[in-house]
Amino acid sequence: MRIPTCLRARVAATGIAVAGIVALAAASLAPVTPSLSPPTVAREVRLTATVPLGGLITSFLGNQVIYCSLICPLLVETAVTPLVTTLQTPGTFLAALQSGNLLKAIGATAASVTGPTNAAAEQAILVDSEIPAQRALNAFEVGVVGLLNIVPAAAGGLPGIITAIQTFRQDTFTALNAPVVPNPPPTVMPHGVVQVAVVSAINVVAAVIFPGFNAILSGAFETPNAIAQELAATGNPVLAVGAGVKTAAGAVTSFVTVIANSVVTAAGNIGAASGPALPANRTITPTITRTIKVQKSATTTTPAPAKVGSPHPLVTTTTNHANAARSVVKKASVGPHRTG
Repeated sequence: MRIPTCLRARVAATGIAVAGIVALAAASLAPVTPSLSPPTVAREVRLTATVPLGGLITSFLGNQVIYCSLICPLLVETAVTPLVTTLQTPGTFLAALQSGNLLKAIGATAASVTGPTNAAAEQAILVDSEIPAQRALNAFEVGVVGLLNIVPAAAGGLPGIITAIQTFRQDTFTALNAPVVPNPPPTVMPHGVVQVAVVSAINVVAAVIFPGFNAILSGAFETPNAIAQELAATGNPVLAVGAGVKTAAGAVTSFVTVIANSVVTAAGNIGAASGPALPANRTITPTITRTIKVQKSATTTTPAPAKVGSPHPLVTTTTNHANAARSVVKKASVGPHRTG
């Protein structure tokens, strides 16, 4: 019984050895072909797959969710604050009436509502102007410039058009998924007078929609608060109305200044782009980028109006607006949106 088993084992071992020798011989005789194509194909797939199918749409929708997570709680707080503080006005009025001045008591009572409401609204406006407005504007401008680059790329035929489309999708996708931080630096890079003119026109319209409208909206909350604060401090209705008029005028002035500055900046950018040709090692893009950044940072935050007199002790309206946007981002724990 042991001999046949050993014979079978030797036969099997011999067969395996022969098969191995034959395989090695065949491998050595087979022609060697370089495998350069697979890595190239893989690299091309990675380049075109950085933006997934539908990635622009899903990134846009994802940004709306992010923006709502930042702004919606502040809007709810702005709407709820006057309701809650109004319920507390009877006690506030009785406490303020102990000063013996009826008008001051009325002003303090009104300020107990307008003050917190104004603070909540200012925080919502600040966060909106520092994060969603700037990120959305930058992504839109990057997409527009990318589309404008497709037309001249047609000179390179179909490959040039495909490359331009891929660049448009990639740049727009990157802008849509930029880090969610206050005052993000603009990444749009227009080249040539046409693109500079288009981006400049978009900036003028955006100045009306974002910082300009925010200045008026901020004035709508600051004006009644200024009246109430002044009446609470002085008990003088004339001075209170004057404080309100001054605050409203300041909001209108801010609106006009924002629009005027944007028009002047746009005209300067277009003039620089259409001027004499620059040396080969210089472009107009860095100037455009810096101008847009300065304009945004200078006009997105409306300064608080000057208060006439000292506020009533019962009213607390001080808010740390400088860190408002950063604190909201931290509380929301929202990182850069990624679409797989």
